[in-house]
Amino acid sequence: MPFWRRSKPSLRTLRWAELAQELEAQPTPAAADRVRRFLDLDEAEVLNLHTVRHSGEPTVFVFDVRRRRVGPAGAAERWSSWALVRGDRTIAPVSFRVSPRRASVLESLAASRTGATPVDLSPHPSAAATLTVLAREPEAVQPLLSVSLLETLQRMLALAPSVDVVVAQRHLMASAEVDEGDDLSLVMPL
Repeated sequence: MPFWRRSKPSLRTLRWAELAQELEAQPTPAAADRVRRFLDLDEAEVLNLHTVRHSGEPTVFVFDVRRRRVGPAGAAERWSSWALVRGDRTIAPVSFRVSPRRASVLESLAASRTGATPVDLSPHPSAAATLTVLAREPEAVQPLLSVSLLETLQRMLALAPSVDVVVAQRHLMASAEVDEGDDLSLVMPL
């Protein structure tokens, strides 16, 4: 009997391999620390990092983030799956954040934390019922919120209600809290 055993890859790792093959993505674990610093993820781990690169197109990074906390009640882990699109050209002229509709107090706290204000979605009643859009320049974001974009964001929320989307000038980030065993196709609609 050998003194070492090769451990079997986790179900999550196998699912990432399947998704990577479907996306024609390459594993890029060496970039994990750079991505963690870029996203200011503190002590969180970036796992299963894969990259899709095609000449002349934005680069797509897909990965998991695992946060571990130890406290008086014991240890806990939180997982989230992310997609980061990074382009050389401008994606949006202004930055904004989209998340599920929450209690007004929680939305106000999120807005004040970033210096943003809610964007008026009253022209789009179905989106206003399910989405919150925060921006520092809400009047500049309004023209960007087309019906098709809002419908796409609503579909993302229907797949994973914890989705958070940040659009910046050259970046688009989407993340969703997941359980370690969740099917990636449900949380990676991009």
